[in-house]
Amino acid sequence: MFALAAEPGRDGRRMSGAAGRVGLVLVSHSRQLAEATRALARQMTGEAVAIACAAGAGDGGADLGTDATAIAAAIERVCGPAGAVVLMDIGGAILSAETALELIDPAIAARTRLTGGPIVEGAVAAAVRAAAGGTLDQVAAEARQALAPKAEQLGEAERPASAAVAATDPGAAAAVAATSAGAPAATVELAIADPGGLHARPAARLITRAVAFDAAITLENVTAARGPVPASSLIALASLGARRGDVLRLRATGRQAVEAVEALAALLLRDAPAAAPAAPPASCHAIPVAPGVALGPMVRLVRSIPEVPETTVDDPAAEAERLRRALDLAAQDLGSALRGTDILDAHQALLCDPALVDEAISRIERERCNAAWAFRQAIDAAAAIYRQLDDPYLRAREADVHDVGDAVVRALLGGAAAVLPDGPPAVVVTEDLTPSEAARLDAGRVLGVIDRRGGPTSHAAILLRSAGIPAVAGAAALVPDAGGARAGLDGATGEVWLDPDPETTIELQRRQAALRASRRPPGARDGRLRLACGREVELWANVAGPSDARAAREAGALGIGLLRTEMLFLDRVDEPGEDEQAELLAEIFAAFAGAPIVVRTLDAGGDKALPYLELDAETNPSLGVRGVRLSLARPALLEAQLRAILVAGRGHDIRVLVPMVSIAAEVSAVRAALERAHEALAAMGAAHRWPVATGIMVEVPSAALMAERLARQADFFSIGTNDLTQHTLAAERGHPRLHALADPAHPAVLRLVRGVVEAGHAAKRPVSVCGEAAGDPGVAPLLVGLGITRLSMCASAFDAVEDALAGASFADLSAIAEAALAVDDAAAARAARAAARRPG
Repeated sequence: MFALAAEPGRDGRRMSGAAGRVGLVLVSHSRQLAEATRALARQMTGEAVAIACAAGAGDGGADLGTDATAIAAAIERVCGPAGAVVLMDIGGAILSAETALELIDPAIAARTRLTGGPIVEGAVAAAVRAAAGGTLDQVAAEARQALAPKAEQLGEAERPASAAVAATDPGAAAAVAATSAGAPAATVELAIADPGGLHARPAARLITRAVAFDAAITLENVTAARGPVPASSLIALASLGARRGDVLRLRATGRQAVEAVEALAALLLRDAPAAAPAAPPASCHAIPVAPGVALGPMVRLVRSIPEVPETTVDDPAAEAERLRRALDLAAQDLGSALRGTDILDAHQALLCDPALVDEAISRIERERCNAAWAFRQAIDAAAAIYRQLDDPYLRAREADVHDVGDAVVRALLGGAAAVLPDGPPAVVVTEDLTPSEAARLDAGRVLGVIDRRGGPTSHAAILLRSAGIPAVAGAAALVPDAGGARAGLDGATGEVWLDPDPETTIELQRRQAALRASRRPPGARDGRLRLACGREVELWANVAGPSDARAAREAGALGIGLLRTEMLFLDRVDEPGEDEQAELLAEIFAAFAGAPIVVRTLDAGGDKALPYLELDAETNPSLGVRGVRLSLARPALLEAQLRAILVAGRGHDIRVLVPMVSIAAEVSAVRAALERAHEALAAMGAAHRWPVATGIMVEVPSAALMAERLARQADFFSIGTNDLTQHTLAAERGHPRLHALADPAHPAVLRLVRGVVEAGHAAKRPVSVCGEAAGDPGVAPLLVGLGITRLSMCASAFDAVEDALAGASFADLSAIAEAALAVDDAAAARAARAAARRPG
């Protein structure tokens, strides 16, 4: 339940914090040595990394020796998709570890590294690197170089530890190079006040915090003239030899350089004795999730999820039946929380998904493990699959998987869902809020939410926006380790304040009052925004299900500008039937009866893998068989969906939208498939909508550059700025270090938008924008200035976009857009907009 207490993470799940990180196996002749080493490593990382001991011989490992079968079992236990590193002590331990690799599945063996690093120092260094998200090679390299700082300090090193790290870790070398080239974006110097200097524990905390920022970060010991070294390696930081009184120079470059320097400097000062000065209150930036401003006491979400024991059972059949009963109880629990939401269907599908249920029962029967342990293992494996996907929307489904797993574990072992305690309304801090937790939050008691993980596309985020609760995410580096402080946040900008000073408090209260004054009551919007010159801009909505559609209609959307039909296919192990698709679509269409509805055909493939399609793995899924390419490769799948759309669209103003078009032949092929779908329905005498307009998503540069030719095939254009930005700037939108590049305000993207608008106008084809840029108040005015008159976005963004366009004329916005086209980068384009925030 919620309480003013330190947050334990997700846990109840054994090693669950390790999911997605490199695991460690400690192989020693002495069980006591291995367990003590694991305890030392966990002082640095907590439970963030899975660390297994395979040590000793005989009954319970009481004898000195090693056992290859025990090592093999330990590797299988901790080796997830990220792999595992094995550290060994002496002689026979190495032979036993090599033998263990021959006993395990070759796929697991391929993800396992045996390293010659020292078992104690290597385990500590490797655990810290793994906790910070290091790759298998980086973690193994950290273990190998673990003695370098000690040797350097004693004068025995052949080369500095920082050089050793750079030689084996290209990422570390790149970080140093990034902060050495040119003037750094942010720098601070501070003296080490801790009597122990920059020792292992504060260094480990620094590494864990640093990885959360989109910035290249280095530290340099100015006093000892050592460094700079990357803030990603325990060995490199140790090589600085930072003692009490030494001055450290902290540098960062990149999109979040200022935030990184502020947070890491505050962390170093916090680790100093109590007399050290604290950092002054300042705003830091997280990810905007749900608009609104919150200010109040901060409480933390503490989950009452019991620890899952790794025990065996005598009767596997009875244990399997116990799991089935728990699945039914979990379904009831989630149903009570999520009833009336589209998210419930996805959770119920997971509860009967063979990939989870059959795998768990198989483990119970094969290994005689208890039901909770078996299901937790299946859940962690499924969550790891989602976590590695490129698409942010699909990656956010990891929280849904954990939500289901928590419900089942509670049903098996006891525990209650999180609830708010008695007390005044507060800002809630959590770690990866789940959908059922978000659904249980009372907007009258929760002022706002700060999610240390999470993101804007999670189902929890959708529920928070629907409930009108301001929220930010990705704030792991911004909140303290203990509760009880006051917090402020702006869910539209992502700003977070801890213990805001009086001036900041007044500013937040002013923002709250302005928001209250600007909110439009239900029914006050007709879907059209009128500029000062009389020109109209239409506000359409992006939706993914019936509740989204109802909320968008209530908010006054003119129509659905983008219906993501993926919601019919995701979280399933079988293809939805044609009738089922038609039924679900009809429910959505009903919310917008009499209004225009743009239905996108299945945008799957590549990074949006659907299990039952059995797609081939691809080296670069963003440029692979996805969108229209996949649909044309599976004509039966495409035509079944088209028939369902036409049947559900009877009596509605529907238009079909084709995703990921890159050449005209793809549009012709979909049009032909649409004709066949119509002819098949007519032959059956099935009532359906006909004819329908067919448009294309402009998401790749080729479509933008060929828009004039594509206008001969397409009835309308809808620009998907998310993918268009990604492909134009060759910057994967989900990449943690490329956020600064993946900005739709970049002049290169804006130039392509202008080209599409001009081609559309010349051919009398409507042009809209349905990507996230449409709902960004910093970019929407630029799009309107380029000639866009239809903006499709999440309905919760309507107010902010209206405010950004208020009082402007088209001439004003056109001048701003021209200025944005003439600069060098996205930051300068946004600055051009900011400089003219009150045009005319």
